Amino acid sequence: MPFTSCRRLCALAAILLLALSRARAADYWAAPAAAGAGDGSSSANAAYYLNSTFWSSTVQSHLSGDNVNVNFLNGNYGAGMLSFTNIGNPLHRLTLQAVNLYGPVFSTTGGTIVNNLGCQNIKFYGFVFTGPCTYWGVYCIPNYLRPCRNLEISYCQFLNLTNAYYAAIGLLNGTRDITVDNCAFTNITNGGHAHMIYAPHDIMGVVVTNCIFQDCKADYVRFRDDSEYCVVDHCTFISTMSATAFPFVSAELYNETNSDSAGDEFFGTYFQISSNSFIYNVSGGPGPYSALHFSDTGYSPQSYDCDLTYEQSTNLAKGTTNAQQSFLQTNMGIIASGIKMFGNAYSGVDNHVDYTYVWDGTAPYGGWQGTVRLDNVPDSSGALLPPWPKLRNSDFDRQGLLLTSISVGLKDYECLFRTWLCNPKYTDILLHPGFNGTTNAMRFDRTASQYIYQWISNPTTTWTMDCLFAIGSSFTGTGTKFKVDIFHNDIAGSKVSIGVNDSGQFGIYNGGTFTVLPELGTIAFSVDGNGNGIFTDPGDMLNVYRLRIVGNYAAASSYVNIYTSGANSMALNHQSLGKTYWVSGAPVGGQSAPGTIVFYNYTAPVVLDQIVFAAGLADQPPAMNSARFSNGKFIFSGTNGFAGVGYYILSSTNLALPLSNWTREATNNFDSATGAFSITNTMAPGAAQKFYRLQLQ
Repeated sequence: MPFTSCRRLCALAAILLLALSRARAADYWAAPAAAGAGDGSSSANAAYYLNSTFWSSTVQSHLSGDNVNVNFLNGNYGAGMLSFTNIGNPLHRLTLQAVNLYGPVFSTTGGTIVNNLGCQNIKFYGFVFTGPCTYWGVYCIPNYLRPCRNLEISYCQFLNLTNAYYAAIGLLNGTRDITVDNCAFTNITNGGHAHMIYAPHDIMGVVVTNCIFQDCKADYVRFRDDSEYCVVDHCTFISTMSATAFPFVSAELYNETNSDSAGDEFFGTYFQISSNSFIYNVSGGPGPYSALHFSDTGYSPQSYDCDLTYEQSTNLAKGTTNAQQSFLQTNMGIIASGIKMFGNAYSGVDNHVDYTYVWDGTAPYGGWQGTVRLDNVPDSSGALLPPWPKLRNSDFDRQGLLLTSISVGLKDYECLFRTWLCNPKYTDILLHPGFNGTTNAMRFDRTASQYIYQWISNPTTTWTMDCLFAIGSSFTGTGTKFKVDIFHNDIAGSKVSIGVNDSGQFGIYNGGTFTVLPELGTIAFSVDGNGNGIFTDPGDMLNVYRLRIVGNYAAASSYVNIYTSGANSMALNHQSLGKTYWVSGAPVGGQSAPGTIVFYNYTAPVVLDQIVFAAGLADQPPAMNSARFSNGKFIFSGTNGFAGVGYYILSSTNLALPLSNWTREATNNFDSATGAFSITNTMAPGAAQKFYRLQLQ
C-alpha cells in the first residue's frame, strides 16, 4: 500500500477512535482564557488552561471513575507552562484533544511548554508546539516512585522550536511505554544539544511511527544510556541543509569527565528500525550521514572497551559480519541480534549503521577516534522486536556497574546495578556474592533505610513475583526490616505490601497495620562473623529464603497468595492464601495490574537476588496437553507453567514413593513468553514402566 494511502487510513482510524472515545468519556473544555463560568463544563464555559484547580480537582477527580476528554478550543496558548504533576489514572484515559486539528497553538517565552511529572495514561492529540521555549517542548519524567508512562502524542506538530535547548519531546529517567504517532517535526535548530525526540537514561517501550522529521542540528531521535526496546517505524527523515546533516537515529553514550560521570553510561541494545525513509539532500554537513548511529564519548563503560586502538578499529571495519557482531558484543555490549533493521529506504546515506568513538580531551583513549561502518551487523530478517521484559537485570548480573560518583541531577537515582533506580543515591547500594549460581546479589546498607525499584513492563491482571533474600542479624531498631511493595495504582499509592519484622515474622500490611502471618513461618537471621557485610566468609551463617507472591487481579475480588520456604531451600512449604489486605485501595477486579515493584530495608543488612516477575498464576499446576511414544522416546508437552522459571523432571517406577525418593531426570525452563513446556525422554528397550512428574524449582 502506498505510504500516503496508509497515512490517510491511519487518519480516518484516528478520527473514528476519537469519536468513539468522545461517546464513552466525560467531556470538559479549555481555552487560552476562561469563558463564562470558567468551570470547563462546555465550550461557552471553558476553563483557563493554566487553572491548576481545574486539573487537580475537576479532571483528576473524575478520572477515578471514568475516562475524561479535555477539548481545547482554537487559539494561542502562550501564557506559560502547562504543568501536570501526578495526573492520570492507570485504568481511565485522559485525552487532551484539539476541537479542530492544529487549532490550539502552544508556545511559551521560556522554559518548557508542557511538563509531565509522574503522569500516566494521557493522550495528546492535534496540537501545534512552537515558539521560543528554552528547554523542552513536551517534557516527560517520573516523580520518584510514580512513573511517567503510557503517554501518546499523536497528530501533533513541533515547528520552529529554534530556542529549545534539549528537545521537542524529552523522555527521561525511566519514562516508558510512549507512543509518538503521525507527528511532524520541523526546524529544531538550537545547536548540537537540541533533538526532536531525546530519550536518555533507562527508557523502554518508545514507539515512534508514521512521523516526519525534517532539519535538526543534532541527532534527530536520540536514545541514550540503557534506553532500549524502542521502535522507529514508517517514519521519514529528511535533511535539507548541511547544518542539519546529523545522524537520524542514535544510541549515544557520554562518559565524559567534564559533565556526566566517567564510565557510568551503557548501550541499550534492543531496537527496531523498520520501513523508514532516510534522506540526506545535502553534502558537506557534520555527519556522519547515518540512519542508525552508535557512539561513545570519553571513557568506556565500566567492564567494556569502547575506546579503540587503530588496530582494533581496522579489524572492526574489515572484519566479517560474525566478527563485527562478536566484537560489538564483547567490547561494547551491543547485541546485534537485538537490532531489528529492515525495510528502510536510503538516499544520500553513507552508513546504514555505524559506530563512532570521540575522545573528550581528558579521558584515556586507545589512540583512535572516528567512525566505522557496520551495515551488515543488524538482524535484517524482518523479525519484529520481541515484547520487552517485565523487569531488566532482575538477577543483578547484567555486565557493568555504576561505580563512579554521579554529579548530574538527572541521574541521581540510578542504582549501582544497571536499570534499577534507588533512593538514596546509588552510592549507598552495595554488592554481595550471588545466590545459587548468580554472580551478584544486591545488598542494602545496614546503617540506612533504602529502597530500589523498577516499573513493570507489559503488566497483566494475573502475575507472580518470586525472589530470594536474606536478612542479617546486625540490624538496629524494631518493626519491619525488609519489605516488598507491588503497586497497582501508582498515582494513588495503592499496593500490596509484604514484609518481615525484627522478630523474623512474615506479615502483610492492611492500611498502615502490619498483620503477622504465622502460617508463613519465621526466618533465622544471617550472621556476619567478621562484620564486613558479606555472609559467605568462613564462620558466617547465611540463611536464604524464597518468597513468592501470586496476584489474581482478574478475579471479581482481587487477592494474593503468598508462599515462603525454609532456610536455604527452594521448596515453598509455607503458604497464606486468599489475602485481600491492601494499602491505599484495593485493585479493581478484572482491570488492575501491577505497575511498580519496590524493595526496602529499614536499618538492616538485607541481601536480595534472583527476582522473577512474570504473567500468570504460578501456584496453578502446569497442565499436560499431549503425550506420545515415538522411536524409542517418550514425548509430552503442556502449558500453564510459570514463564521463564525452571522445573525438574522427576521419574519413579513406583507411584507411591514419596517425592524425595523420585529420580531427577533433567532440568529445564518453561517458555519465557508463554509458560509452555515440552519434554523428550529416551526409553531403553525392555525398561521398566516409569511414572513422570514436574517439580517447580
